Amino acid sequence: MRPKRGEDDITVLKHLKVFVGGLPDGVEDRQVGDHFAKYGHITHCNVCEPKDGDRNKQAYAFVTFKQAADADCAVVETQHFPGVQRQLAMGFATPKKKDTDDQKDSLLCESDPCKVFVGGIGDRDSEEEIGDFFSQWGLVALIYRDAGWGLVHFATKEGALRILDESNVIFQRRKLDIKKTTDSKRPMSEDERADLIKRAIARHFHKKT
Repeated sequence: MRPKRGEDDITVLKHLKVFVGGLPDGVEDRQVGDHFAKYGHITHCNVCEPKDGDRNKQAYAFVTFKQAADADCAVVETQHFPGVQRQLAMGFATPKKKDTDDQKDSLLCESDPCKVFVGGIGDRDSEEEIGDFFSQWGLVALIYRDAGWGLVHFATKEGALRILDESNVIFQRRKLDIKKTTDSKRPMSEDERADLIKRAIARHFHKKT
């Protein structure tokens, strides 16, 4: 079942609609939906066959999740599908107007686009409570706390974009200010990020059990 046009546009802007490329011929919506249901509730799933004449292209699908962290988890984890040797190509569906994406990307920290500044949290707030709270906006990979402020690292830049759409949020009856961070002197390495994301995925599944 396909979502309505307006509803579909909203899920794309909120980065809840995921692109899945490299599927086998003849695959059905149900099979793709069942594969990704382990991450969380799916609201829509539809498979698209390549157009006539595109013999070298494979089927692809769009899967829409209800929760942001579930969508992030599906995108960042390596995906293998029965009947396909290569891993699936994963990403977020993009708006038809590319300018929208370009404008949003300008909100992100250039050296670490997955990180946001949070004013109002402190070293007395537990990492688990903070992580659980910010998982509303995406899969949280790392929390850093200091006196009166902190940094939240998401597994995807889309997680950062979702929370940056909010100028402030309420956490335990306190207003937290959400802002773009400054560029890091020592950006996180790819190995560090991969390890953090692996742990974040494990935590995500642990909390669902």
